[in-house]
This record gives sequence, structure tokens and C-alpha cells, in this order.
Amino acid sequence: MLGEHIALTLLGLPLMLFQPLAGDWIFYCLLALYLNKDFLLGRSPLKRAIGTQVQTASGLPANEWQSFLRNTTVLAWPLEVLAVVITGQKRLGDYIARTQVVNVERNAGSWRQELAAHRVSIHTLYALLATALYLLLVHSLFNWIGL
Repeated sequence: MLGEHIALTLLGLPLMLFQPLAGDWIFYCLLALYLNKDFLLGRSPLKRAIGTQVQTASGLPANEWQSFLRNTTVLAWPLEVLAVVITGQKRLGDYIARTQVVNVERNAGSWRQELAAHRVSIHTLYALLATALYLLLVHSLFNWIGL
């Protein structure tokens, strides 16, 4: 969890330098990326590199909707850290999405092969629609509190 926060922060910092030119859209694009980082078979690039995967209780890879749900708590990251410290393994988002992160083989296929084999499902559409609504709600909240 910490590794992914650091990686996305390092990706976002240089992009935020362009914020005066692009406005807040860079932040929202990074937030959309974070919300859907585990989109492909429950594995973000970092999870793929270290050999982990988000799975359901039945051992299947998390679908796009579950991956989105799991990451909706990103803005409450202190609570996420607290949940991991208390439980020893699960984030708050894992409880919401009913998922868990488990170790898997690193050589389970390349991301290019998985992307080529990926088919749009109802879960894909739910995740994309929910991402748009989430971003709209965050934008409205930030405007309401004056950020």
C-alpha cells in the first residue's frame, strides 16, 4: 500500500508542476488513475512487480468494480493505515470491496497479454461510471470547502 502511494506521488509531483497551465485536471486524472490502478486482473504495476494480486474471498482476481471500490478510500488514507495496523493485513477498502491482497506467481503472464485478452464487462462499465461520479463528487466537495 505504501509503495503504491509513493509511486503515484512520485508520478504526480512532476505533473503537478503543470497545474497552472492545466488547472485541477491533472489532480483528477491522477485520482482516476489511482482509483483504477488494479483494473487489470487485480494487479497494479507495483503489485505485478512484487508478485501480489487483489482477490475475492473465493480466490478469483478482483474485477474492475471491486478494484474501484477498494480504492475509493484513498482520500481517507490515514484510516487505511490505521486499519492495516489494527488488522495486520487488510485495508479499509478491502473490507468495503470484500477483497484481500495475496501473493501470486510473478510470471503469470505479461500485462500486454492480459490487456489484449481483457474484455469489457458490466463491471468495467460500472467502474468507469463510478469513477466519473466519484471525481464529480470530489470536485464538488473541494469547491464547497473552498479548495
